Amino acid sequence: MSSATTQSSSIISASYIYSLILKWTLKAKQLNDLREKSSDASVIKSELYEFKTVKDFSICLEIGKPNSNYDINIKGSEAWSFELVYAFLVSKDGAFGLKKSKQLSFLDPFRPSHVSDEEAVTIHCAVSASYGHAVSSHQPNDICKMEGQSMMHFKSMPETTLPSDYANEMIIDFIRKGVLPDLTVGKAIEIIGQTKFHNCEVLKILCLQYLRKNIKAKTLTQILRAAMDLDLPLLERICVKQIADGYYNLTENF
Repeated sequence: MSSATTQSSSIISASYIYSLILKWTLKAKQLNDLREKSSDASVIKSELYEFKTVKDFSICLEIGKPNSNYDINIKGSEAWSFELVYAFLVSKDGAFGLKKSKQLSFLDPFRPSHVSDEEAVTIHCAVSASYGHAVSSHQPNDICKMEGQSMMHFKSMPETTLPSDYANEMIIDFIRKGVLPDLTVGKAIEIIGQTKFHNCEVLKILCLQYLRKNIKAKTLTQILRAAMDLDLPLLERICVKQIADGYYNLTENF
């Protein structure tokens, strides 16, 4: 049964008819309750999206009771084939993985201990859709609105218009298409330095998580210098603590 707890979600952009970027905001309690054996909640669903100009196109996100990791899936009309390319969760303390992804391997899996029940968290995901097989126009839609589930109707696929002075292709591709960059320490620092101008806080959070996971002897100086130059106090403290604890020695002078 779907949880009736208040939640909200939206489609941020759709670069092409076959590529969607979804954002789903809900209370952490809904996710935490799924792990409770005594809870009646077995699945939670996002709003049901329906696109008027695309034949037989309806989708929603669904999270089932987890074993170890959360089981997140995309559900949609049988006429279409859907693939959940990636899914991660953003809280006030950072980003956490919801679906295994090579490009997001630096994210720790989400656990209930990461957030309080009352905190609002946001799930970000990319979905690929392709038309599977012909369906009669008289055949009813195969996914039905459940009790407590809202429905959102769109006349057409949303489009993202960016300011003409946006120049960083990695950030532009993430905003428009949900394409994750193949991060390196250098790329992560470059993106963080430009995300304020490009207004992409989510990608900045991912890059910060990447840098935190990649503090090593050969990268410590580069990351610490970037943390100081870009005013990233938490990242700076983590680097300094690594030095103070004797894990690494600085090989360059600041």
